Amino acid sequence: MFKRIKELRNYKELIWNFTSRDLKLKYKNSALGFIWSLLNPLMMMVVYTIAFKFIMKQDIENFSMYILTGILPWSFFQASIIGGTRCIIDNAQLVKKVYFPREIIPFSMVLTNMINYLITLVIVFLGLFISKIHIGPHLLLLPIVLLLFFIFTYGLVLLLSSLDVIYRDIFHFVEVVFMAWIYLTPVVYTVDQAKELKWLFYFNPMYYPIQSIRDTLMYDRISYNYLLAMALIAFVTLFVGYKSFIKIEKVFAEEI
Repeated sequence: MFKRIKELRNYKELIWNFTSRDLKLKYKNSALGFIWSLLNPLMMMVVYTIAFKFIMKQDIENFSMYILTGILPWSFFQASIIGGTRCIIDNAQLVKKVYFPREIIPFSMVLTNMINYLITLVIVFLGLFISKIHIGPHLLLLPIVLLLFFIFTYGLVLLLSSLDVIYRDIFHFVEVVFMAWIYLTPVVYTVDQAKELKWLFYFNPMYYPIQSIRDTLMYDRISYNYLLAMALIAFVTLFVGYKSFIKIEKVFAEEI
């Protein structure tokens, strides 16, 4: 596994080609193109703020920023997992005809979505400034949080994309899971508002990155226990995902 990971360094140009292709396809035939990367989070923030603050009467300080700092990393994760689950099938012709480490495809998919997320942080920092939210030294830990988040997401995409080659229902199962998963994660509500479910959050792998990202951006704090939990979850997921991918990769050509 570690040999395969090291091998990826020899394919930097190919990884970037895949990533740039996906970025271009994302905004192809769109009049506003790249601008949608900035408009989309603003529109999501407005919709969720109206729905939860004014209709459902959520009483959370700086609610719009609370929503934004939760929904954006969630959107990165959801786009990566749902898009990544089908990435081997979607690139079937390439997989059959050309040799390259197949894990480059899911890696590029996750990288594309991470780049999109990093772009939207422009809106987040602008919102923090307008809301007069203090940005402190704990922000320096955000890159570590995002790296662990990336590793976890990549590991899960490796697992799901390989399984989807054999079991095509995996994709539809993932879509259904995401419908419920967001409501089991404190994205649009606080942990204190669901105290009776707090024990359940600790078993939710998305609880840790969402809370850690929000804490570093809005509250100038971080839980090092959460960081350790993220690291454990990330590397275990990467290990399981890689092992599964390498094993199933042998039948890719036959199954797709």
